[in-house]
Amino acid sequence: MARPGPVGGQYQPLTGEQLGRIHDASLAVLERTGIQVENERALDLYRHAGAQVDGNRVCITPAMVESGLASVPSRVLLAGRDPAQDLLLEGRRVYAGTGGSPTMVLDPGADFVRLGTLRDLVDLARIADALEHCDFITIPLHPTDVSAEDGPVTRFYTCLANSTKHVMSNVQTDAGSVAGVGQVIDLAGMISGGLEALRARPIVSVVTSWMVSPLHLDTGVTDILIEWCSQGLPVVLSSAPMAGSTSPVTLAGTLVQLNAEQLSGIVLTQLVRPGTPVLAGYIPGVVDMRSGGYLGGAIEFGIMQAAAAQLAHHYQVPIYGSGGMTDSKLPDAQAGYEKMATLLLAAMGGCNYIHHAFAMITNMNAASLEQAVIDDEIVGMAMRALRGVAVTDDSLTVGAIDRVGPGGHFLMDGHTLQFMRSELFNPPLADRQNRAAWEAAGKGTSRERAAARVGMLLREHSPPPLQPAVEAAIRAKFNIVV
Repeated sequence: MARPGPVGGQYQPLTGEQLGRIHDASLAVLERTGIQVENERALDLYRHAGAQVDGNRVCITPAMVESGLASVPSRVLLAGRDPAQDLLLEGRRVYAGTGGSPTMVLDPGADFVRLGTLRDLVDLARIADALEHCDFITIPLHPTDVSAEDGPVTRFYTCLANSTKHVMSNVQTDAGSVAGVGQVIDLAGMISGGLEALRARPIVSVVTSWMVSPLHLDTGVTDILIEWCSQGLPVVLSSAPMAGSTSPVTLAGTLVQLNAEQLSGIVLTQLVRPGTPVLAGYIPGVVDMRSGGYLGGAIEFGIMQAAAAQLAHHYQVPIYGSGGMTDSKLPDAQAGYEKMATLLLAAMGGCNYIHHAFAMITNMNAASLEQAVIDDEIVGMAMRALRGVAVTDDSLTVGAIDRVGPGGHFLMDGHTLQFMRSELFNPPLADRQNRAAWEAAGKGTSRERAAARVGMLLREHSPPPLQPAVEAAIRAKFNIVV
C-alpha cells in the first residue's frame, strides 16, 4: 500500500488557451532553434529518430515529441525500503521531501554555518525518516569528509541504512560518473534482492541535471543519463533556467524554454529505452536583478512551478518540482513566509514530487536540522489545505447541531470528540498558549522548540536497520566509511 498523497491542482495560473500557446511555442523552439548536443551517443539517437542535425545543433520535430510522450509512463513508483513508504506518482498526487546537496550545515542555535560531515548526513536521514510529513529523501547534504572515490556508495548507503523511505540523489554530486552509477545500482540491488527486484520496486532514483540552460546538453551528465535509462530505473530530467539570466525574464518566456528543454529530454530517454519511467523536472528559477544570484524564495518561483505542473499534467507525465526554499540565512520570519508561499503554490498546483521542502536554508546553500522540523509543520499545513472541506452527512452534522441546540456548547459533544483529531491540523511545534502561559513557560521561541524536538527525535527514533547478511555483504564489497 503506497504512502497516500493528497490531491493538488486547485491553483491553475494558466488558462487552457495559455497552456496551448506555451505548448505550441515550445514545439516551435525545438523545431526551429533546436538544442546544442556534443554527446555523440545522444546525437546518434536523435539523428536516427528523424531529427535535423547540423553539426551539434539538433532540431526536434513535433512527431518526435509526440512519439516520446506516447512512450513515457504516466505513473511512476518510487519504492521505500518499507513498502508502507512507497510513493505512486500520478495525476495530481502531491508528495514532499528533502532536497539539495549543500556542503554547509547550520547547527541548532548557531548564527554561522560550518562544513557538513557524514555524521550530519546520518542525522538528517534519521530526522527525515522520523518526520510525519516528509515523504522521501533526496540526499540533503554533500559531506566534505568523504573521499570522491568512496562518496557515491557511502552517501546512498547512509540514507538507505538510516531511513526506510525512498532515496533519490543528484547524479552529478552523488554518483559522479558512469562507474559511480554502476556502484549505486549494485548497492541498491543488494538491498532489494537483485536488479529485477530493484526494477520492480525501485528504492533509489536519480536526478540528472543534463540540461545547461538555455538549450544545451551537458556531455558528461548525458552519458550518465543514458546509462541510467538503459537500466530501466526512474530518472528525473532537471532543468533549472533562471528568468532574466539563463531564460527570458518574462514568466511565459521562461516556461516556453523550460518546457522545450523538458520535452527534448523526454524524447531522449524514450529513445534510449522506451518506457523508461521519467519525472519531468521543471525547476523554473528567478535571478536577483541586483546581484545576478539565484532566488529561492521568490513568489514568481512558486507561480511558475504551479504553471509547470499544469504542463506536466497536460502531457500526463509525473512532475518533479521544488518548493519550500528561502533566501533567509536563519530559521526566521522570512524563512517562514517564503517557504510557505512557494511550497503552497507548488502543492496547490499539483506538483507530484516537491523536493527542497525540508531542511534547506539560504536557498540551497546549507542544511539545518532545526529548519527540518519547522518545515514538517509547514508541509503539514499545506497538505491539510489540499484536503479542503469534506462535505458528508457526518461532517454536515445536522444531528449534533440539533442535539446541542441554541445557546449550547459543542466542546464535549461526542461529534467533536470523534472528529477533532482528523479534522483539525495540530502542529506539535507551534506555541498556541495565551501570552501569560507562554511567559510563565519561559517565553521560548520556535527555533528553541525546534532544537529541543531535534534532540528528542535523534534520541528516540531509530529506523529499522538493514538485514545483517545484507549489511555484511555490502561492507565486504564496498568501502563504506560510516
